Amino acid sequence: MEKTYTYTARSAVNSAKTVTFTLHDHSMSVELGVPLEQIERALKSVTEESVDEQEMDLQTWLKPLALALLQQGMRPFHVGDVEAELEGESLRVTAWGRPGGLRLAPFVVAMDRVDNPDAAQAFMNELAERKGSATEPALFPGPLDYWAGWFLAGFSVALLAARWLWKRRRVRA
Repeated sequence: MEKTYTYTARSAVNSAKTVTFTLHDHSMSVELGVPLEQIERALKSVTEESVDEQEMDLQTWLKPLALALLQQGMRPFHVGDVEAELEGESLRVTAWGRPGGLRLAPFVVAMDRVDNPDAAQAFMNELAERKGSATEPALFPGPLDYWAGWFLAGFSVALLAARWLWKRRRVRA
Protein backbone atom coordinates (compact mmCIF):
# COMPACT_ATOMS: atom_id res chain seq x y z
CA MET A 1 0.00 0.00 0.00
CA GLU A 2 1.29 3.43 -0.96
CA LYS A 3 2.15 5.76 1.91
CA THR A 4 1.46 9.40 0.97
CA TYR A 5 2.34 12.65 2.69
CA THR A 6 1.18 16.02 1.37
CA TYR A 7 2.49 19.46 2.28
CA THR A 8 1.14 22.67 0.79
CA ALA A 9 3.57 25.57 1.03
CA ARG A 10 1.78 28.91 1.01
CA SER A 11 3.48 32.28 0.80
CA ALA A 12 3.07 34.42 3.93
CA VAL A 13 3.26 37.51 1.70
CA ASN A 14 0.77 36.44 -1.00
CA SER A 15 -1.55 33.63 0.09
CA ALA A 16 -2.52 32.96 -3.55
CA LYS A 17 0.98 31.59 -4.19
CA THR A 18 0.95 27.91 -3.27
CA VAL A 19 2.94 24.81 -4.09
CA THR A 20 1.81 21.34 -3.08
CA PHE A 21 4.40 18.62 -2.56
CA THR A 22 3.10 15.05 -2.32
CA LEU A 23 5.38 12.22 -1.28
CA HIS A 24 4.30 8.81 -2.65
CA ASP A 25 6.49 6.14 -1.07
CA HIS A 26 9.88 7.04 -2.63
CA SER A 27 8.78 9.67 -5.15
CA MET A 28 7.54 13.25 -4.94
CA SER A 29 5.11 15.10 -7.19
CA VAL A 30 4.72 18.87 -7.34
CA GLU A 31 1.62 20.90 -8.11
CA LEU A 32 2.13 24.59 -8.74
CA GLY A 33 -0.74 26.87 -7.84
CA VAL A 34 0.10 30.30 -9.20
CA PRO A 35 2.23 29.90 -12.34
CA LEU A 36 -0.73 28.47 -14.28
CA GLU A 37 -2.84 31.44 -13.21
CA GLN A 38 -0.04 33.84 -14.17
CA ILE A 39 0.23 32.24 -17.61
CA GLU A 40 -3.51 32.58 -18.15
CA ARG A 41 -3.42 36.22 -16.98
CA ALA A 42 -0.49 37.02 -19.28
CA LEU A 43 -2.18 35.35 -22.23
CA LYS A 44 -5.41 37.23 -21.50
CA SER A 45 -3.57 40.57 -21.44
CA VAL A 46 -1.90 39.76 -24.78
CA THR A 47 -5.26 39.08 -26.41
CA GLU A 48 -6.91 42.16 -24.86
CA GLU A 49 -4.16 44.50 -26.10
CA SER A 50 -4.57 43.52 -29.74
CA VAL A 51 -7.13 41.69 -31.80
CA ASP A 52 -4.75 40.71 -34.57
CA GLU A 53 -5.54 37.15 -35.69
CA GLN A 54 -1.88 36.16 -35.71
CA GLU A 55 -1.62 37.00 -32.03
CA MET A 56 -4.80 35.03 -31.36
CA ASP A 57 -3.13 32.08 -33.10
CA LEU A 58 -0.15 32.62 -30.79
CA GLN A 59 -2.43 32.14 -27.79
CA THR A 60 -3.90 28.93 -29.17
CA TRP A 61 -0.50 27.21 -29.29
CA LEU A 62 1.34 29.06 -26.50
CA LYS A 63 -1.02 28.06 -23.69
CA PRO A 64 -0.87 24.29 -24.36
CA LEU A 65 2.90 24.53 -24.81
CA ALA A 66 3.35 26.34 -21.49
CA LEU A 67 1.08 23.86 -19.72
CA ALA A 68 2.91 20.91 -21.27
CA LEU A 69 6.29 22.28 -20.16
CA LEU A 70 5.02 22.80 -16.63
CA GLN A 71 3.54 19.31 -16.50
CA GLN A 72 6.82 17.87 -17.80
CA GLY A 73 8.68 19.60 -14.97
CA MET A 74 6.20 18.35 -12.40
CA ARG A 75 6.44 14.62 -13.15
CA PRO A 76 7.22 12.59 -10.04
CA PHE A 77 10.79 12.89 -8.84
CA HIS A 78 12.67 10.18 -6.94
CA VAL A 79 13.21 11.35 -3.33
CA GLY A 80 16.95 10.76 -3.82
CA ASP A 81 16.88 13.58 -6.38
CA VAL A 82 15.17 16.06 -4.04
CA GLU A 83 16.88 18.49 -1.68
CA ALA A 84 14.95 20.77 0.66
CA GLU A 85 16.28 23.66 2.75
CA LEU A 86 14.51 25.77 5.33
CA GLU A 87 16.30 28.87 6.60
CA GLY A 88 14.07 30.80 8.97
CA GLU A 89 10.86 31.08 6.99
CA SER A 90 12.47 30.66 3.54
CA LEU A 91 11.87 27.34 1.83
CA ARG A 92 13.79 26.05 -1.19
CA VAL A 93 13.11 22.67 -2.79
CA THR A 94 15.31 21.45 -5.65
CA ALA A 95 14.39 18.33 -7.61
CA TRP A 96 16.40 16.94 -10.53
CA GLY A 97 14.74 15.67 -13.69
CA ARG A 98 16.16 12.37 -14.98
CA PRO A 99 15.51 11.83 -18.67
CA GLY A 100 17.31 8.68 -19.74
CA GLY A 101 18.25 7.90 -16.12
CA LEU A 102 20.75 10.76 -15.79
CA ARG A 103 20.25 14.14 -14.13
CA LEU A 104 19.62 16.88 -16.68
CA ALA A 105 18.19 20.02 -15.08
CA PRO A 106 17.04 21.10 -11.64
CA PHE A 107 13.44 22.06 -10.96
CA VAL A 108 13.60 24.70 -8.20
CA VAL A 109 10.76 25.99 -6.05
CA ALA A 110 11.67 28.81 -3.68
CA MET A 111 9.52 30.84 -1.29
CA ASP A 112 10.92 33.72 0.72
CA ARG A 113 8.41 33.30 3.53
CA VAL A 114 6.14 30.33 4.09
CA ASP A 115 3.06 30.81 6.26
CA ASN A 116 3.81 27.76 8.43
CA PRO A 117 7.52 27.05 8.99
CA ASP A 118 6.72 24.21 11.42
CA ALA A 119 4.80 22.35 8.69
CA ALA A 120 7.70 23.00 6.29
CA GLN A 121 10.10 21.48 8.83
CA ALA A 122 7.81 18.45 9.24
CA PHE A 123 7.82 18.02 5.43
CA MET A 124 11.62 18.17 5.39
CA ASN A 125 11.80 15.57 8.18
CA GLU A 126 9.45 13.23 6.28
CA LEU A 127 11.49 13.73 3.09
CA ALA A 128 14.72 12.93 4.95
CA GLU A 129 13.18 9.78 6.45
CA ARG A 130 12.02 8.56 3.02
CA LYS A 131 15.39 9.37 1.45
CA GLY A 132 17.07 7.28 4.14
CA SER A 133 15.00 4.20 3.25
CA ALA A 134 15.01 4.67 -0.54
CA THR A 135 17.41 3.12 -3.00
CA GLU A 136 19.78 5.48 -4.79
CA PRO A 137 18.41 6.53 -8.23
CA ALA A 138 21.88 7.17 -9.67
CA LEU A 139 23.11 4.88 -12.41
CA PHE A 140 26.69 6.15 -12.08
CA PRO A 141 28.58 7.85 -9.24
CA GLY A 142 29.47 11.54 -9.00
CA PRO A 143 29.73 13.67 -12.15
CA LEU A 144 28.76 10.76 -14.39
CA ASP A 145 25.24 10.93 -12.90
CA TYR A 146 24.70 14.13 -14.94
CA TRP A 147 24.22 14.51 -18.69
CA ALA A 148 26.68 17.43 -18.55
CA GLY A 149 29.32 15.11 -17.06
CA TRP A 150 28.96 12.65 -19.95
CA PHE A 151 29.04 15.50 -22.46
CA LEU A 152 32.25 16.90 -20.95
CA ALA A 153 33.82 13.44 -20.75
CA GLY A 154 32.96 12.73 -24.40
CA PHE A 155 34.21 16.13 -25.50
CA SER A 156 37.46 15.63 -23.56
CA VAL A 157 38.05 12.20 -25.11
CA ALA A 158 37.36 13.57 -28.60
CA LEU A 159 39.71 16.51 -27.97
CA LEU A 160 42.49 14.22 -26.69
CA ALA A 161 42.04 11.87 -29.65
CA ALA A 162 42.18 14.79 -32.10
CA ARG A 163 45.31 16.14 -30.42
CA TRP A 164 46.97 12.71 -30.51
CA LEU A 165 46.11 12.29 -34.21
CA TRP A 166 47.36 15.80 -35.01
CA LYS A 167 50.71 15.14 -33.25
CA ARG A 168 51.01 11.77 -34.94
CA ARG A 169 50.35 13.29 -38.38
CA ARG A 170 52.86 16.08 -37.68
CA VAL A 171 55.59 13.55 -36.75
CA ARG A 172 55.08 11.65 -40.03
CA ALA A 173 55.40 14.83 -42.11
